[in-house]
Amino acid sequence: MERPEPKVGLVIPYDFLWSHERQRGREDGAKERPCVIVTAVIRKDAGETDVLVAPITHSPPRDGDVAIEIPHKVGRHLGLDDERGYIVADEVNTVSWEDAGIVPVRPGQQWAYGRLPKSLYDQLRAAMLGLLSNQRLKIANRKR
Repeated sequence: MERPEPKVGLVIPYDFLWSHERQRGREDGAKERPCVIVTAVIRKDAGETDVLVAPITHSPPRDGDVAIEIPHKVGRHLGLDDERGYIVADEVNTVSWEDAGIVPVRPGQQWAYGRLPKSLYDQLRAAMLGLLSNQRLKIANRKR
């Protein structure tokens, strides 16, 4: 099965690199986790596509953190576990769509968990735009 074209709202597995991991000198995330594609940009010169991904976690947001809770019904639709899940809006990774850290959910069968409903994606996008304008969005460039 071929890697699909990246689409906003698509939830993929990726070894997300948190800012605290990066500060400790790590170059790769400690574990693979579901991440939402927030945007995809095609670089015309090289023909490559870069994606901006936001992580999904079970950890509720701490004071000052910005996250959006995933409704249980959406989590079930995506095939996530039954624990509460949150899309972290204030921390993202930029990565090439061809990065080896982007792997299928089920090799040979399925590349992505699925896609967020438009209304949930729109909430994420609005939160991130607000964070960007306030310079509170933490971005780790993982393009190699």
